[in-house]
Amino acid sequence: MMIYEIALLTLILSGTDNSDPQSWQGWDEYQVIMWSTVEPKDQSLWFKRLREMECTAEECGSHNDPEPFIRNNFGFYVENLIPELAFLHARRSLYDTDFQGYTTTRDKRFLIRKPSFDDPKFWDEVKPRLQGMIKPYVPHKPLLYDLRDELSIGSFASPMDYCFSPYTLSSFRQWLKKYYSLDSLNKEWDTDFASWDDVEPMTTYEIKDRERKALESGELENYAPWADHREYMDVAFSRALGRLREFIHEIDPNVPVGIEGTQMPNAWGGYDLWKLSQAIDWIEPYDIACSRKIFRSFLPQSAPVLGTVFGDDFNRISRKLWWLLLNGDKGGIIWDDDRSRCIEKDKSDQPITERGKGLKPIFAELKRVAPILFNLQRLDDKIAIHYSQASIRAHWMFDSREDGNTWVRRFSSYEAGHSRLAKVRDSFLRVVEDLGFQCDFVSYEQIENGELIKGEYKALLLPQSVAMSQKECQQIEEFVRQGGLVIADNMTATMDEHCKRLPKGQLDKLFGVNRSSVGWIKNEGIEALPVYESDISLTTGKASNTVNQILTIIENHTGNGRTVYLNIDMLNYGKYRLSPPKGNSYLECFRNILQSSGIQAEVKVLKMDDQPAECVEIWRYQGDDANYVAIMRNAELDVDSLGHAGDHDNTKIEKNEKVQIIFNHKAQLKDIINDKVYGVTDRITMELNPWKPIILELRKP
Repeated sequence: MMIYEIALLTLILSGTDNSDPQSWQGWDEYQVIMWSTVEPKDQSLWFKRLREMECTAEECGSHNDPEPFIRNNFGFYVENLIPELAFLHARRSLYDTDFQGYTTTRDKRFLIRKPSFDDPKFWDEVKPRLQGMIKPYVPHKPLLYDLRDELSIGSFASPMDYCFSPYTLSSFRQWLKKYYSLDSLNKEWDTDFASWDDVEPMTTYEIKDRERKALESGELENYAPWADHREYMDVAFSRALGRLREFIHEIDPNVPVGIEGTQMPNAWGGYDLWKLSQAIDWIEPYDIACSRKIFRSFLPQSAPVLGTVFGDDFNRISRKLWWLLLNGDKGGIIWDDDRSRCIEKDKSDQPITERGKGLKPIFAELKRVAPILFNLQRLDDKIAIHYSQASIRAHWMFDSREDGNTWVRRFSSYEAGHSRLAKVRDSFLRVVEDLGFQCDFVSYEQIENGELIKGEYKALLLPQSVAMSQKECQQIEEFVRQGGLVIADNMTATMDEHCKRLPKGQLDKLFGVNRSSVGWIKNEGIEALPVYESDISLTTGKASNTVNQILTIIENHTGNGRTVYLNIDMLNYGKYRLSPPKGNSYLECFRNILQSSGIQAEVKVLKMDDQPAECVEIWRYQGDDANYVAIMRNAELDVDSLGHAGDHDNTKIEKNEKVQIIFNHKAQLKDIINDKVYGVTDRITMELNPWKPIILELRKP
């Protein structure tokens, strides 16, 4: 793909090899980490209380003395080493001044990030500073080094056209030269630069003006002068993290280096999750817009991944932590402040609060079960979901059309609940999981490099993958020829990887369709397989379903494989599924498509009336001498912050229910949470709790 720098791969993939699950010391056990504000009244008693409530480690600020942890033989990690990676606290005013100045005047002098990640002065200063900070900790073997919490090029994943510094523009031009001649750049961008020194990307205000004129005149959109700059900023951000990781590993190669508080996949802030995953050893992500499942796909299984819990709703905390464990988390972080204390650290006896007492049994059980799972290999069902950063950029432009010049206020909190692509991606993931499968996200670069065939995938899902490279399309075509199944929905590959609209879709021939237009369509989605593109017609494809004479399911065969073009809107399945039987039409559609390609779930979970149990997720793991199956209610964990009130609601699935679990072979079963052994069987009836999983060991009889 054009938009990736080979030199970046060399840099960020260098350093410690963390492919071995035992390579990071301390992570063969489940770590319970306290993150607490204010110093305790009695430090020795504080550590005693932490142990009493099952904690194993604590956060240590980057300038704090590790001596208390060493003296009390208590784990710790070092946090917030590089403040320049974010605009938080004392640095917030720098961003606010630039944002206010730019949005008021549109003067590009406010678009110079402080510091620019291409400024050599920053790198000359930061390396000795970082290594000097690290040296006192190295002998004491911290669990982790955290570069920065809630880091971003700008403010979280909010839009800001950083960076137009002379250093960035110079590096950007050199980067462009790897992929363009000046003539080909002008052709791609629809510009007329006379020399490379004149080349400058478009700001969002400028590209929005171009978009408006194109739409008014009926021309095709071309976001390339903006999208290439956003891509380069993703490169610059991940490259910076890779360099900082390398500096630390020069003096401490045995401790993982990573980041906390990461945002959703987005066009802004540096949040290309594929690039980020290649630049770090560990992460604590905010699980927004499928972020946790995406990182699970991109990071090695040995990578420490953590989740943070807040409040005292112990049922929801239990559900979240178990779900995270089943997806590979190696521990949890407890947020502890004056409004939500676990230990009353200002009192002389520092008693454990009701919150601390409620969390203790949850973590005790997790610590007991987690090491069993750590030694297992997760089994997936060889179903890939396309992770397309170019499409994320394109969809941000589509979504923000209705905003006019108020696009600057599409802040992170708004984007999480209003990104249409995020909802469609979630719907694709959920429908696969609700059918009993586990899948992987596969990035644009992995597809270009042949991962679909090398990884022996059976199916590829393309959730509104509007912007794709020619090389991606070629690899997808070869995947189908060799027997793969491809399922796409809308506007597939109607842009190139630079977000320039094409006169027709690059994969239209593969899908056996023709379209009379390639423009973006806003479709709010209704129940029962709503039609999306009304102008699709057939070439070699065959329609297996129509709605009001409009084609909705189009199948085509190429080589040994097949494609299915779903001319339906997946936007709201993620909401409908939580209110069964809403969403059943989607489930039946995908079940039929997968089954007709021979893809069936290895484990089935049925209700007592023999109908499939709703909203259940199934994980399978392989061990040295036994296999394991975990089953859990697949709830929406982010209900409170997902946009409109009532948009998502778990109450209909938050109940105990007897279910039948059916396997494809007989085995000696053991419930490893309750330590209960069952007989040799290929099915069992159990009660499914909405707040924690069933985890069964399957041993050969």
